[in-house]
Amino acid sequence: MPYKFLATVAFAGFLAALACHIMALLGIEPPGGQRVMIFLHVGIFPLWFLLIISANRTRSTTGRANLDHLFAEVPKWVRSVFKLVVAYAVVNFIYFIYRTSQYPKHQVPFLVELRGFSGHWMIFYGISAIGFFGLHRFTQKRKNQTR
Repeated sequence: MPYKFLATVAFAGFLAALACHIMALLGIEPPGGQRVMIFLHVGIFPLWFLLIISANRTRSTTGRANLDHLFAEVPKWVRSVFKLVVAYAVVNFIYFIYRTSQYPKHQVPFLVELRGFSGHWMIFYGISAIGFFGLHRFTQKRKNQTR
């Protein structure tokens, strides 16, 4: 599998989600308008399916979680930064719930929705990027051990 390429695609998705989040914070509609919601929602599924299948194939039989061995392959600072992204996304989601409760059903402004969903996208694309990069390093290490 071209794990490095998939990591790059996932990281591009992360950057797109981050850009959408920043634009929503600034009150700027992203290029493509509401289509960006569909694109970033749908884009995560192929990456996740490939990541889960690949992670399950490479994990040890004694491991509990199927991504732990991949996250162990990336530098500690990457894991630390990602924990901050997750913490921010959780706070953002709580704020999103509060903000959406102020509007009638189906009348939440697009930028409020974009801000709420972009936090989730950052998590999912971030996990994919880290996972595929970890898979790349894991498979490279395995290749070098068999030589």
